[in-house]
Amino acid sequence: MAVRLEWVKVVVLLGLAVLFVTPAWALPPQEASPALPPLIIIAADNTYDVAADGSYTQIYHFEFQPTNDAAARREGQQAVSYSPSLEDFSILEAYTRKADGRVLPVAEGSIHDQLPFGTADLSAFGDRRQKVIVFPDAAGGDTLVYTWRRIVKRPMFPGQFMANVYMSDTTPWRGMNLTIRSPHAMRLRTEAHGFVEDDSEEGGTDVRRFHASLAQPSVGASAIGSYDRLPRIFVSSFADYDAFAAAYAALVAPKIVVTADIQALADKLTAGTSDRREQARLLYDWVSLHVRYVAVYLGAGALVPQDAATVLARGWGDCKDHTVLFHALLAAKGIGAELVMINFGRHYTLSGPPTFAQLNHAISYLPEFDLYADTTAGTARFGVLPFEEYGKPVVHAVTTGHALRSISPVRAEDATMESRTVAAMDADGAIAGTTSTTASGPFAIDLRHRAMWVQANGAAEAAASQLRALGTEGTGSFVFEPPGRLDHGYAIGGSFKLAARPDIDDGESFLPPVGLRVLVRPGDLLLGPMDIRSLTESQPTPCHAGRQVEDITLELPPGRRLARLPRDVTIDNSALRFTSHWSMNGQTLEVRRELLSRVDTPLCTGETRRLAAAALIAIRHDEQRRVSLADE
Repeated sequence: MAVRLEWVKVVVLLGLAVLFVTPAWALPPQEASPALPPLIIIAADNTYDVAADGSYTQIYHFEFQPTNDAAARREGQQAVSYSPSLEDFSILEAYTRKADGRVLPVAEGSIHDQLPFGTADLSAFGDRRQKVIVFPDAAGGDTLVYTWRRIVKRPMFPGQFMANVYMSDTTPWRGMNLTIRSPHAMRLRTEAHGFVEDDSEEGGTDVRRFHASLAQPSVGASAIGSYDRLPRIFVSSFADYDAFAAAYAALVAPKIVVTADIQALADKLTAGTSDRREQARLLYDWVSLHVRYVAVYLGAGALVPQDAATVLARGWGDCKDHTVLFHALLAAKGIGAELVMINFGRHYTLSGPPTFAQLNHAISYLPEFDLYADTTAGTARFGVLPFEEYGKPVVHAVTTGHALRSISPVRAEDATMESRTVAAMDADGAIAGTTSTTASGPFAIDLRHRAMWVQANGAAEAAASQLRALGTEGTGSFVFEPPGRLDHGYAIGGSFKLAARPDIDDGESFLPPVGLRVLVRPGDLLLGPMDIRSLTESQPTPCHAGRQVEDITLELPPGRRLARLPRDVTIDNSALRFTSHWSMNGQTLEVRRELLSRVDTPLCTGETRRLAAAALIAIRHDEQRRVSLADE
């Protein structure tokens, strides 16, 4: 019998070619070479030279290597953001270092200055710009290099300095270095996670050096933000958040001026009522509905809002501008308010040294009513906040009292939603019916946003689009009250007709129809994100208290029955209660799912996260249960 030849190895020895033929059984075990990541960070060196007045020069040197041509095409254009109103910014060098050692400088014409993506129509307001570097002849295995310099001559807070950095875990880093040189009298506070810190003094100058590397990128997604979990550094000269808040309050206070126009508007809006809370609500509703929100995040550019009169005249502004106009209107009626800094996103902690790293949004606090309000939500009832703001630490921009506080988590009774679908199936498998969705609290904010989306797209087109997004084809329409009525709750109704499915009549299994569902299903959001399946039970996730209900009734065609009725599901523990009940009432299938989340924190960790993660798996399985028809 012939021996199968597995491989041929050629060895050149003393100029003679010797051929070895080796059978498969004689080969030593081989280890597969690990695949290279598409991008490797070669070096990242960040240096600050800080003066006593808080001005500084920052030089940043960055080298990175795309390991294949596709990554090189993607990474061969780099955008660096800066603020022209706060700093002098320049690219000192930029070049491609080819794998063979050749250096190809970036031509002067290949560095473009532009507005960030999405702000082309707001150049008069947006403070950020970008330098876009286009690297020449970038290919896999090349190293792309650039160095830039930022000179801040007029610090936002005279005599103060703040900085923050983090190291992404999506790619390997051979090294990241941060060096800060500052006057000894400035007394910087630092907090480092995952970095080694080395402090020294050189001739009256404090030198702080931080270093970290990351050999392997992480695998899988995360539900929380970068400054809560990644290697990171926070640096601040502020002694505490009270000092930080007082400095920011001093910048904001001059912008809150009651002009004649603002006084006249406040009087007009509150005419006929002397109830102070009702006056505050009427002013809140007007700003929410009549001042266009334009997102320019706190900390990303100019931190000082426009003055209230300018915001009123323009009719639009960012979160800071919203707050100063709202506060000026309140002041016109003698109602006090405080600007509050918060993270509107996935960060749930604040660093010890005060910085803007985790603070990117501004809302309002009305001490007289012990009430937080966010006019930028646009569809929120007075005193109701988006889910992203409940339970988080906040910083009140005040000159007296404690600045660092927290917003209470949302209560279960204040966050409810219910979706009810009533449908019937004909002999061809076509399903027609109606769906109604009602919501309160932060769920009502989301539902009103959906109504605005329907208005922008048209009721019929929006219904068809929503059905496609749910994995079905059909037609339909929505009906609802104007979303600008900021009542306690909100409701959207809709009718639909799904395309015929003869295969259902032939016994093919199918999911009971959710119809024109427009909000998340029970479990999703309250217990964490349902769609990120790679999250482990040990990873923290956002979560909230609340109640979600889903009712589905489906009338079967005459002469048909279900081949099998799925079993009920009950999960009941300290964190939640979930029930799924399946029943037949004559020819009608009835499915009711109900979740009550009892969590009292905005972030599920430890045992609460374990219980929530297990429940999400069971709930997802129940929501994917299929049924099929059989003859009676």
